Amino acid sequence: MTRERKGIGLLAGCLVLMVGGSVAHAKPTAADILRFRPHQEGIVYSTPSAQEQNSCTVELVTGERGGSGWLVRDPQSRPLRKFFDTNGDKKIDVWSYYLDGVEVYREISSQYDVKPDQFRWLNSGGMKWGVDLNKDGKIDGWKMISAEEVSQEILLAIINRDFNRIQALFITESEIKALDLPAAEAARLLELQKQAFAKFQNTVGKLTNISDKTRWLHLETIAPQCVPAETLGNKQDVIKYARGTILCETNGKNDWIQTGELIKVGLAWRLIDSPTIGDGMGDLGATPTDPAVQALLDQLRDLDARAPKGADAPGPNSDIVDYNLQRANLLEQIVAKVKPEEREQWIRQVADCLSAAAQNSPDNDRKAYQRLARLEEQIIKVVPNTPVAAYVTFREMSADNAAKLAKPGPDIVKVQEQWLERLTKFVDAYPRAEDAPEALMQLGMVSEFVNKETEAKKWYQRLAKDFSDHPLGAKAQGALRRLELEGKFLELSGSLLDGGRFNIEQLRGKTVIVYYWASWNKDRCVGDFATLRLLLDKFAAKGLALVCVNLDNTAEEANAFLQRSPAPGVHLFQAGGLESPLATQYGVMVLPNLFLVDKDGKVVSRAIQQVGGLEDELSKRLK
Repeated sequence: MTRERKGIGLLAGCLVLMVGGSVAHAKPTAADILRFRPHQEGIVYSTPSAQEQNSCTVELVTGERGGSGWLVRDPQSRPLRKFFDTNGDKKIDVWSYYLDGVEVYREISSQYDVKPDQFRWLNSGGMKWGVDLNKDGKIDGWKMISAEEVSQEILLAIINRDFNRIQALFITESEIKALDLPAAEAARLLELQKQAFAKFQNTVGKLTNISDKTRWLHLETIAPQCVPAETLGNKQDVIKYARGTILCETNGKNDWIQTGELIKVGLAWRLIDSPTIGDGMGDLGATPTDPAVQALLDQLRDLDARAPKGADAPGPNSDIVDYNLQRANLLEQIVAKVKPEEREQWIRQVADCLSAAAQNSPDNDRKAYQRLARLEEQIIKVVPNTPVAAYVTFREMSADNAAKLAKPGPDIVKVQEQWLERLTKFVDAYPRAEDAPEALMQLGMVSEFVNKETEAKKWYQRLAKDFSDHPLGAKAQGALRRLELEGKFLELSGSLLDGGRFNIEQLRGKTVIVYYWASWNKDRCVGDFATLRLLLDKFAAKGLALVCVNLDNTAEEANAFLQRSPAPGVHLFQAGGLESPLATQYGVMVLPNLFLVDKDGKVVSRAIQQVGGLEDELSKRLK
């Protein structure tokens, strides 16, 4: 049994409850029900392995006030999911998820139209109760939410640069009226919200360390305050926190974020302003007050609300180009109007937009790249050898390299040699830049690609030494370990996809193929697994075994692939994909990756990267 933390998934409403009275006309299987996922991200709930699903049971349940639904139990008879029809229209309108037999999350279709519009966290899952007014899967407001959960939502908004998520936490005008606050206090709160987008953008721009790897640790507050009604001149007391400090961690580095004042409205805590950075000893996120800047920020917000989809699709994308160029235009106007000490955060965003536009432009359109190159020249001229100069330079380099690789029939070796030259100049000019670890990793990887292993080791060694506390430093150390593996014992152990533990020492006495894979590389994996199956059929009796290491981000992705395309061997898995400990151990960065291990447990080859090249080697060893 695994505990899964899932994000937006399938609409479970399409599972129609086909029952009449107490008789189920079309009873679903456990697998039918378990394939559905919550619409909201970060839900932790129990999900059985593929093997355990065969022992799960599905039963028809009825409610005390009518209605019926399906309940899935795990092999220990603990509830896993309950999908229920409360009004008897034979359509699910409540979806419940359980952790260790206790309900932790529920989705509700209050209008009985098979579309959830209310989302509740329960028991150990928390107390949040969100409402989605337009049924787009995003929460527009909160009926219930604790101060701690507000702080978690703030952090997620910053990570995703999602101002709408902040807006859902604000105290509303109707709530201000319900509290019967004096006109001056009500006006103050509403005025703060008018400036909130600017402050949010300012905060996000300065929190450059925050990423999808950032973890919420806790919320620090002093005791809540009760402001008596007579103090403000309203009819009821006001309960509030004067401020709160969010402590979060990213790759071992801590950041502090200020929530600002929180006001309690019923069972929900409300924000009155956007968050700022700092530990509470001073406000480092001052909001611009220039009306011209505010007007530009309003335009920026409107543009972001219309951001195009499909940014990850391959090939040129004119919508992405137009959006990023428009965004860059607005950002450049903001740069010209804000104070000099506030410009860096906006310049970084300009560089990001121009780089994105350049990388989504067709081969014959260099306008975005040329603007980015001019920006680089200006920044180096005005503020040379600074973090912002390094930031812009790396994005110009990356856009230029991507454009060369995207040309029809590129000379890959020539392009890679040019990329190595630019990366070398970058790490020499900016040895401690925030992009230096990535540049050093690219130097190592590309050197490997062009068969310069001595050079690759040099770059990996520098990365591991100079950035030992960076995740890429650990990855580089693993790459060095991989490059020196031949003739050494392979250490490999971990959890299996279908449950249980594995250690490669269990296969001592056998020749072992170790194959690293991921479902997103399916075009390659399907063929490789077919070849590996043939090799096992031919050599298993002579002592051949196969160990597969899956590097998908989630076990669900791997299991879904294996259900469609069953593969031989045992399959290890650890969440995290190419950043997981299983990938970091030997610095695996390109898939597939192969090791061939002899009967004594020593690596005899790490250079065979085509499954088709294994047969000759196995024929020599397994006669």
